Amino acid sequence: LRYRYWSTRNDGERRTNTDQLRFRLKPTAEVNDHWDVHGQIDADLNLTNDSTADAKLKEAYAEGHYKNFGTKLGKFALWSEADQGLLLDDDFSGAQVVFGKDLKVTLEAGRYKGVANTEDKAASMQAIDLSGAKGKLRGGVAYHHFNSDAFKTEYTKYDTKTPASEDNANIWSAGLGYNFDGNVDLFGSFAKNTSADEYSTSHNIQLTYKGADKVNAGTWGAYAAYRYVSSNVSFAPTFDTATSGFLSNAGAKGWEIGVDYTPFHKVYAAVSYFDGKHLLNSQDVKVLYGRVSYFF
Repeated sequence: LRYRYWSTRNDGERRTNTDQLRFRLKPTAEVNDHWDVHGQIDADLNLTNDSTADAKLKEAYAEGHYKNFGTKLGKFALWSEADQGLLLDDDFSGAQVVFGKDLKVTLEAGRYKGVANTEDKAASMQAIDLSGAKGKLRGGVAYHHFNSDAFKTEYTKYDTKTPASEDNANIWSAGLGYNFDGNVDLFGSFAKNTSADEYSTSHNIQLTYKGADKVNAGTWGAYAAYRYVSSNVSFAPTFDTATSGFLSNAGAKGWEIGVDYTPFHKVYAAVSYFDGKHLLNSQDVKVLYGRVSYFF
């Protein structure tokens, strides 16, 4: 059960607040020694206007796990590993295979709805990701390809020709991190969509101290980050604070700080603050974000 709160203030406008409650179930069933079946069911409640939504099946997939090899088939989480969610933290329908141990090669192919507002414009997607860790150092590089007519009509200055004809996204991304002593971690990432004319790059750098563990009461962490997130390359970034409602304004850039804490066993709390500007018009924007999650 997760409660989230956003308070957004755009310069010269009234502050807007959003309260969301989400109930999530993630059942798992064992098929045999190497295969499992997974699901995810979400139900959202908007506490701001006291509205509810029907429970929806968000994920359903089979997972095979072998030595130095794994695969998923169905609808499951889509996470851009190399850049740690700068591009994607969402779901997609398709197949994934992962090879390797220290250096992992991930291949993905399928359909992704997140680039379009209409169901018939779901993009075809193919991706390759190489990520690994050695000692205190970790990093990765990745390539994602999407094809959808949505790029012609639903994105800001994606194709500046008249009429727009570009229906592809070719995105290269990379990330590099270093863990200094087990408590302090520095990670940076960069992404470029070579098919987009404008708002085509995103980058992020974050310094993290420790981090809350949901099963260990009293653990905590803090971070400071600078985020530059463009809508024509970061289709579903993982940053809840810095991208709350901003992608319709081509994205945002600015500083973000946050802390997280586990007050009780399996109770996780976090708060963060973003101070930056919209990329579209340089309008100042400030966001306060809070979250409390109960795991069972």
